[in-house]
Amino acid sequence: MIRTIIVEDEPYSREHLETLVGDFCKKVDLVGLAGDVSSGFELIKKMEPDLVLLDIEMPDGTGFELLQKFPEINFEIIFTTAFAEYAVQAFNYSAIHYLLKPIDPEELVSAIDKVEEEMRRKNIEDRINTLFHNLQSQSGNLQRIVLTSGTNVFVVNTNEIVMCQAEKNYTHFILEDGRNIVVAKTIKEYDGMLSGNGFSRVHRQYLINISHVKSFDKSNGGEVYLTGDIKVPVAMRNKDLMMVLLGKGRN
Repeated sequence: MIRTIIVEDEPYSREHLETLVGDFCKKVDLVGLAGDVSSGFELIKKMEPDLVLLDIEMPDGTGFELLQKFPEINFEIIFTTAFAEYAVQAFNYSAIHYLLKPIDPEELVSAIDKVEEEMRRKNIEDRINTLFHNLQSQSGNLQRIVLTSGTNVFVVNTNEIVMCQAEKNYTHFILEDGRNIVVAKTIKEYDGMLSGNGFSRVHRQYLINISHVKSFDKSNGGEVYLTGDIKVPVAMRNKDLMMVLLGKGRN
């Protein structure tokens, strides 16, 4: 079952959506209702749902402002709104779907099916990565990682990864063959997984593979040059760390 919360300020719309979910979405377990940003935030923290059906315009703010309260978004999102102009912004938050009011039951069912498929893919990814982590504890280093991008699941050798780049709630994996695999997870998750396995978070947006470093320019705060003529900024606080990682000592 998909544990779900509805955050909608209009009582009629909230009740209508609750009815649609009950009548047409048998895979959904509705675990809570909220009517504004404040109560929605507290309910999500308390219930830890799989999915939030989220209105955009509410009396005390927007659905986007609600999402910004979370350091990480660990649930799927379906936006429900009467305003089509928010669509691009909505998908920047990795939304599964964007439903315009009045909500069509078939579109709602289709969106829920996509949520179920996304959860299934993430479950497979998490299980395989757990296996790799268990193997890592025996061998001493993480050699492969599973990346889910859209409908594709990739098993990637970590030595093929040149760098990871953050883009809001997405992470771009740049490989040495030039591929760019985009994953709907934050770079923080991969920082914890890859740091200590030959990777270093040199900037809040960049996690690099030290073995792919070609040179390091210490001027202007610091820039590192990677395989494929990729240039990445180094945060000032990481400048000395970069020197140590490259075996050049501290200046």
